[in-house]
Amino acid sequence: MPPFVLVDGSYFLFRAYHAIPPLTTSTGLNTNAVRGAISAIQKLMRRIQPTHMAVIFDTPEPTFRHALSPIYKGDRPSMPEELSQQIPYLHALIRALGIPLYMLPGAEADDIIGTLTHRAVAEGHNVLISTGDKDMAQLVTEKVTLEDSFKERVLDVDGVIEKFGVRPDQIVDYLTLMGDASDGIMGVPGVGAKTAAKLLNEYGCIGGILENVDKIKGRVGQNLKDNVEGITLDHQLASIVCNLELALDWHDLKLGNANVEQLRALYTELEFRNQLQSLDHPHNPDNQAYKQTPTIAPTANAPVSAIEDHAQQTSQDDQLGEAIYHTVLTDADWQQLLERMQQSKRFAIDTETTSLDYRHAEMVGFSIAFDGKDAYYVPLAHDYENAPQQQNRDHVLAQIKPILEDANIQKIGHHLKYDAHIFKNHGIELKGWFFDTMLASYILNATATRHGMDDVARLYLSHLTTTFEQIAGKGAKQKTFNQIELDVAAHYAAEDAHVTYRLFEVLSEKLSHSPELVNMLHNIEMPVAEVLTHMEENGILLNPEFLSQLSDEFAKTMQGLEDQAVALAGQAFNIASPKQVGEILFDKLAIKGGKKTATGQYSTSESVLEKIEHPIAQTILEHRSLAKLKSTYTDRLVEQASKETLRVHTSYHQAVTATGRLSSSDPNLQNIPIRGEIGRQIRKAFIAPEGRILLAADYSQIELRLMAHFSQDEALLNAFQNGQDVHRRTAAEVLGIALDDVTNDQRRQAKAVNFGLLYGMSEFGLIRQLGFTREESQNYIKQYFHRYPGVYEYMQRTRQIASEQGFVETVLGRRLYTPDIHAKNMMVRKAAERAAINAPLQGSAADIIKLAMIQVQKILPQQHAKLLLQVHDELVFEVDEEHAAALAPKIADAMQSVLEISVPLIVDIGQGQNWDEAH
Repeated sequence: MPPFVLVDGSYFLFRAYHAIPPLTTSTGLNTNAVRGAISAIQKLMRRIQPTHMAVIFDTPEPTFRHALSPIYKGDRPSMPEELSQQIPYLHALIRALGIPLYMLPGAEADDIIGTLTHRAVAEGHNVLISTGDKDMAQLVTEKVTLEDSFKERVLDVDGVIEKFGVRPDQIVDYLTLMGDASDGIMGVPGVGAKTAAKLLNEYGCIGGILENVDKIKGRVGQNLKDNVEGITLDHQLASIVCNLELALDWHDLKLGNANVEQLRALYTELEFRNQLQSLDHPHNPDNQAYKQTPTIAPTANAPVSAIEDHAQQTSQDDQLGEAIYHTVLTDADWQQLLERMQQSKRFAIDTETTSLDYRHAEMVGFSIAFDGKDAYYVPLAHDYENAPQQQNRDHVLAQIKPILEDANIQKIGHHLKYDAHIFKNHGIELKGWFFDTMLASYILNATATRHGMDDVARLYLSHLTTTFEQIAGKGAKQKTFNQIELDVAAHYAAEDAHVTYRLFEVLSEKLSHSPELVNMLHNIEMPVAEVLTHMEENGILLNPEFLSQLSDEFAKTMQGLEDQAVALAGQAFNIASPKQVGEILFDKLAIKGGKKTATGQYSTSESVLEKIEHPIAQTILEHRSLAKLKSTYTDRLVEQASKETLRVHTSYHQAVTATGRLSSSDPNLQNIPIRGEIGRQIRKAFIAPEGRILLAADYSQIELRLMAHFSQDEALLNAFQNGQDVHRRTAAEVLGIALDDVTNDQRRQAKAVNFGLLYGMSEFGLIRQLGFTREESQNYIKQYFHRYPGVYEYMQRTRQIASEQGFVETVLGRRLYTPDIHAKNMMVRKAAERAAINAPLQGSAADIIKLAMIQVQKILPQQHAKLLLQVHDELVFEVDEEHAAALAPKIADAMQSVLEISVPLIVDIGQGQNWDEAH
């Protein structure tokens, strides 16, 4: 009969985490510890074939040992976030495999293992303990064996004697004498492993040693006499408890049946492709009896029930289903597909290209799905050696042009904006945008996952798509799609269209339960995607000579800052080296507050430097800021511009931020400093061509206006409705003085509070902003809420809503989820509460600017004006100089009337030859 197996789950977890290089899913979830630990457990089970076993884990609660010794395990570092996030998944996998899992708050895994071992042996069973913990050697007997499953090292009685030089029954005394710094067991000074073994072999046990302590000469003997009390305490700390009151024994720990649906969902989320595929293999040894929920031993803590429930529900409801994939090569097959496209009212479409950069991408083929049953790939430009004959690209695209430009035929896609660019490159204006599954996923829950197809399919279909890296390779040797063999490429491409159609079916059903979300997709995000397509194609003109001059100026300023920092340090150092900066600040200058990271270097992050009062810190911060702007903008913008037109084409992303705000990249124009001379200088590099002018239309104080709308605070509403300076009004209200008596400094302080509250600034942050003492700041804020009680009520109400339903909503019903609102860590929870207060304001501002983009695109005379940029609450246009005066008020009026709220929306509009002048 196989032995009863007890696995030290905590050891497996840590051992796998440190032994296996970092691994993450496409969503950024760390998986190395889960993968390594579960693999080791399954390998152990295949070899031993146990009928009864359990995996035992520690819990974070303190134990009786912590009460005995305040330093017990005190030197152990806190668990990395990259590891702690994996624990629920490991627990869920163990349970789904039908393996009993047990943990008990206030008890260490060692003590649970000791108690279960003692009971099993008493009932006549052999026990195998899988662990790497040397403390467990005290449990070894003729019927109990230790095994380190990672090192394939077995310890029986003889093995313990060989390894430690003492018998298993002497291990507790051995550990007591030599100590264990990682556990806070001090031991006897001067007594190491060899001395401890020698003393125990000579005197038998600690009692025998202490009885004969006068015979032990030198420093060791004296240290034993001086540490009698410590020896007694350490003996208690080192002894494994074998008589815990546990509500289970050997009979309760029989292996149960595995749950295939939970495993399928978990393997999908963790992206364990081999394990997922093995579930459908009838001869897989791990694929046993997938019939029912496993019998699981009682557990005092089941933190992953929500994960398991969601995983089971997802896998049962949203399976991808079988489909047939067709490769269209012959004329007959193509004509048949073309006719189906012509007769269809809707289809999913996806393009395959040579590059992710639409401006340089060439179409290699496209895929089509009319339903969830089959999909087609039409290869057009695979040109590897001996590639089969394909349809003529120009001929095929000419034939599908009328279909793609027919607004009555509904197009479904995942990131349709990219496909629209590709078709545009071939002279086709995509129309009939109907459903974008990327945007639908984003609208349903912006924070549930990233919104690439692989991620969305995994979450909503429990399906692991074939990734591009799997078929094309990685790094420098990665193939472009035209170089990939057709039998591989066709399945990959057809799967894209098939998955997109299935996502359309699933996501449209989920959205249908909320009219607000349906409106958000069809009347806001989809039209905005079309507008963004035009904006990206338009681009904006650069002044390369000005950028070159600005780079030179930045370089000179940076050199001056570097010289200044060296003078302040009293020695030369590399200001761009975080390591050298840390050594200068905290070693050479002995500035307080230096903390080393896991790499052994001092942290010199922005947050660290901002807290340092020494002038060198500000110099380093200024240098870093300039260096970043130089490398990101003044040096790079020309490289990113079209060589022919000198226009730079930023890419806008709709499905990234949690609040609905757009982001941009290549270049990221959202990060150009809004205020200050440097930001203005960079904006001067964006210009209008000859005969044209830039218009910049900016919503004025939109989030404060939205605060007035959401809070319905009478004083705030009154200020905006009467066109008053709201910051000056705030200062007057809080300080109890007349509007005309408010100084500029008092207005600045009021502005800090207004915007600080909007962005969820903590009390400490407000204190720093105001420049007051803590008492002064608290009094100011208290008086603020007294004068603006509606704002206070809004904040309290929003916290409560976020806590109760897990999300807040914008003025148009966009859901903004708050996943950390119930976090156990108070700082994380408070940050989530502050974010929840700001989210409806920032999210509503995002909705409004998107409505404005849709509206102005309708009124712009395209031959005379173009929308080029959206940055924060601002839209930038390029218009004919002669039409600017007439267009400006029309644009302002359109933006101000997109949505009616409790206070007027005001748009400031300017014009100039460059963006700075217009802004």
